[in-house]
Amino acid sequence: MEYKNKFIDNMREFENLKNLINTIFISNSSLPNQVFHKEFTNYLFKEFDFTMTDEFWSEIRELANKTNDDFIIMAVLDPDPITYYFKEFGYFNWVKLEISITPDQYLDILNFSPEDSPADSIFVNSYTVVWASPSMKWGIWAEREKEVCVIAFSEKMYKDSLNPIFNNWRPIDNEVTDWIGLNYKNFTIPKDVKDKLFLNYKSGY
Repeated sequence: MEYKNKFIDNMREFENLKNLINTIFISNSSLPNQVFHKEFTNYLFKEFDFTMTDEFWSEIRELANKTNDDFIIMAVLDPDPITYYFKEFGYFNWVKLEISITPDQYLDILNFSPEDSPADSIFVNSYTVVWASPSMKWGIWAEREKEVCVIAFSEKMYKDSLNPIFNNWRPIDNEVTDWIGLNYKNFTIPKDVKDKLFLNYKSGY
């Protein structure tokens, strides 16, 4: 499979997808602040590295089937898709992932890099990444430096039907904040960061 043609290289299409992304996420925000617009709630957390696995793809592909999405948008927000990635390589670090692709193909896309620049694959060079439902029923925000990702669902989604898919994800709790704490001095999350996480993400399953 030719993976480069999976990446967005048209500015108009990029802007259309950006508008959709900005409807779900507060794109200029970051954890522990709120990163989702108010229509999205029922937050669940997982480690960042999980998003780079075949198991993650299997889960969100099952979710996309439930929400009748033919594809999932994967978009890197940091490094900047325009001022860095498009400028350097002529296409964006954004991909429309058809739900028909296999877990192995998902991993191949993550590891695909511009010619002569293997350090610029999404697997290696991504600090803030989102996965979005084009039907705008759910979104996932991931920050490498915080070691977590968080999924949120539109108010129209029913949690009972999703529990089997996300039974290994966690609502905000001390285990989640311990993951984040690994990135701080003495591996301890500052109290103000922890308090803000609980304040912003306390709703869950």
